[in-house]
Amino acid sequence: MYYFDLHCDTAYECYVTGEDFLKNNLAISGESGGVFDNWHQVFAIWIKDDLEKPFELYKKILSDIKLKLQKSPQNLTQYFSVEGGAVIEYDIDRLYILKQDSVRFLTLAWNGENDIAGGVNTEKTLTGFGKRVIREMNKLGMVCDLSHLNAKSFYKVAENAEKIVATHSNCYEICPHKRNLTDAQIKLIYERKGVMGICFYPDFLGGEVFEKIYENIFYLCDKGYEDIIAIGSDFDGGRMNEKLDKISKIPQLYEFLQSKGLENQLLYKIFYKNAHNFIAKL
Repeated sequence: MYYFDLHCDTAYECYVTGEDFLKNNLAISGESGGVFDNWHQVFAIWIKDDLEKPFELYKKILSDIKLKLQKSPQNLTQYFSVEGGAVIEYDIDRLYILKQDSVRFLTLAWNGENDIAGGVNTEKTLTGFGKRVIREMNKLGMVCDLSHLNAKSFYKVAENAEKIVATHSNCYEICPHKRNLTDAQIKLIYERKGVMGICFYPDFLGGEVFEKIYENIFYLCDKGYEDIIAIGSDFDGGRMNEKLDKISKIPQLYEFLQSKGLENQLLYKIFYKNAHNFIAKL
């Protein structure tokens, strides 16, 4: 099985718990990823909006996970993102360091607000500084991650950014949670040739985990959006339902979706091809 996950918080958890990557008690480990023939994983560095010295923490987490990934299995291709624009601390030059560190995506705000934009728990929109940040990201070929942004910031960021993605967000029409995306937001991602990672966090699914993931996929396909559907598990970013609380259980989800009538060609796109095609163009 080929698998591409746009978002996990395993790097942060490895750092704060001291766990190794190859073998650990987390949702993702090198050992548990052995269930895949080909595995692509985006490791997010989580940075809260109100942290003191966020860039310093970012460097520590990134250094830690890169060291631990030296023992990663051969089937793994690794990528990095930062979940929280507060990381640059009002210093646009930090974006160049992120680029040198091979960071592909930057989530401009987490649930709160920072100098760039506002998350879902705020009403803050994209700032003047935020527009400058996006202009530099455009020059660098970095992608603006729209997950976690409130509606005001979402649309303003999309208006200014050349490349957009929602790494871990679901459909608001399936589960009306403020972290999920409305039809208008999803349509915009489709029109801009972005991708949208289905998130496994139970609060964003709103019911039985496998069934709700299927409902999200069916809803998006029914609207003609099958080319933007991807996986953004959010593993190690929150408490998951035990039915899907480890990466080793992904094949069970795949088999369930097969049993619901989804064809292998479509599942290949969702679990691998759509995300791979997107990141290959960066």
